[in-house]
Amino acid sequence: MKKNYIILLLISVFSFSLAYAEPCPNGGGTTSSGGTKIFLSYLPATSFCVNRPASIEVNGTSTFTLEVASCSETTSVYNLTSGPAIVGQDFTITSGFDTNCSYSGGTLPVDKNTLEANMEISPNPLKSDNTLKLSFAFPVKASIGVYNITGKRIIEDNMSNQDNKELNIAHLPNGIYILNISTEKATAIRKIVVAR
Repeated sequence: MKKNYIILLLISVFSFSLAYAEPCPNGGGTTSSGGTKIFLSYLPATSFCVNRPASIEVNGTSTFTLEVASCSETTSVYNLTSGPAIVGQDFTITSGFDTNCSYSGGTLPVDKNTLEANMEISPNPLKSDNTLKLSFAFPVKASIGVYNITGKRIIEDNMSNQDNKELNIAHLPNGIYILNISTEKATAIRKIVVAR
C-alpha cells in the first residue's frame, strides 16, 4: 500500500510540474556570437524571469544556460554550455519549454522599451576617441542617423541583424548631437557629446 502512495505522489508532482511548464517565447528567437548565444523575445507581461527555464536544449545536441543578469521582462539570453554552436538562424528548442519551439530567420521584433533597455553607447561623452560604439543585447536590423543641433543629418548608416556597430565620428567638431536608431517597430533617441 505504501508503494502505491509513493507512486501516486510522484505522478502528481510530475503532472503538476508539466501543467505549469513555461510556454515557448512568443516574440521570436535568434542566435549571435557565432551560435554560442541565443536571444529569446517575449511580449510584455507574458512571462517573468523566475518562470523561465534555467537551461534549454537546442536541436537535441546543445545545452544553453540562462544568463540571469541579462534577463528582462521582454528578453532572455542563453549561453552555450555544452555541445556544438548553432549554425545559422534556424533552430529548435527541444527541451526546457512545454513543447518544442522552432525559430527561423533570426530577427527579433523590437519595441521601443526593449530597444532602449538593451542598448549601450560608449564612450559618451567622446573625449579622445574617434569611434562611437553601439552595442545591443541581441541582433538588430536598424537605420542609424546622427544629427547636429540644427537637425541636419550628418551621419547615416545601417545595421543588418548585428548586435554591435562602430561609427567613425572623427570629422565631427566638438558639440552636442542626436543619435537616432530606428527599427521597423521602434525608435530610440540618445544625446551624444563630442568634447575633445
